[in-house]
Amino acid sequence: MVLEQASRAYRERGLVPARVAEANRDSWSLIVAEGEDAAERQAQLSGRFLHGIEKASERPVTGDWVMASTEAAGGGAAKRYTIQALLPRINAFSRKAKGDVAYDKVEEQVLVANIDTAIIVTAAGKDWNPRRIERYVALVRSSGAAPVLAITKADLEEDVEGLVERTRRVAPGMPVFAVSALEGRGLEKFSEYLLPGATAVLIGSSGAGKSTLLNWLAGRTLRRVHEVRADDHRGRHTTSDRSLFRLPSGALLIDTPGLRELQLWTTEDEVDGTFPEIEECAGRCRFRDCGHSGEPGCAVSEAVEAGLIAPERLEAWRKLRRELDFLERRKNPAAEAAERERWRTINRQRRTMMQERESMR
Repeated sequence: MVLEQASRAYRERGLVPARVAEANRDSWSLIVAEGEDAAERQAQLSGRFLHGIEKASERPVTGDWVMASTEAAGGGAAKRYTIQALLPRINAFSRKAKGDVAYDKVEEQVLVANIDTAIIVTAAGKDWNPRRIERYVALVRSSGAAPVLAITKADLEEDVEGLVERTRRVAPGMPVFAVSALEGRGLEKFSEYLLPGATAVLIGSSGAGKSTLLNWLAGRTLRRVHEVRADDHRGRHTTSDRSLFRLPSGALLIDTPGLRELQLWTTEDEVDGTFPEIEECAGRCRFRDCGHSGEPGCAVSEAVEAGLIAPERLEAWRKLRRELDFLERRKNPAAEAAERERWRTINRQRRTMMQERESMR
């Protein structure tokens, strides 16, 4: 309904709606309706659209809905399409754009948009990493899509149920299941998420098995894959673009390249929600702004000592919060200046204290 209303004025100008199937640096692949059929056509951005872009996040990405103008091509060639407008996004999966936070401009990089389900793909075996999973969970929570976690390459794990349980502990409240394309096991687990008309995205690190999973779900080879390496159980990076595919079920599935760099673009609430056991205890801390680092009356520290919260989970929470706080200061020069002034004050107080101690000797 939102898209229908947003596109109405453009339709009156003769523009047609299209879904971005793939976004490259200078060209876009669109899914458009031509007669009763859907066709995939190449498109460019109009000059007016291009010059009106102020931030990289305003460029169309895979999954976006756009409005395009058409131009007939001679000689029976396919119509030419030009993107004139980007329709409002229902949601988006984003990260901080690549670069050193301390020196580069802090910007959002939108990876995919308008998704119903985000499937975090992590591999069993030596590549399973709880800290990486927590980072993906925090980002998916902020995307607005329903999160699901699929453990691939289950044939590499002797205790599959144990691995699923350990994964649930780092992704509380999230559907978690294990699958094996090699053994043809677990495909039915996706049936409730890949419904006709729904859009899902596969996200995960390089070699986690996303392309293998896509081919398995599609029932045919859509992406080239490599064998798993014996030394570390990882596949090789093969996907270099974010592409939308239609599955036999009628669902739309976006395959993405492995993310070698996954910097946060989220909020404190979403990070806290990734660690619900810490969030629940924090409400009982004596101080509202408790950092859970040994402050008096810290209910979280007490829970760790009592064995109710795993120490590594608390340390992971601290790390993500520190990273997020630093990002916020970089995005907000005033906040960064205030933080620098706070530390200057602390250092002045320390120097004064040391001088007083020296004078008393």
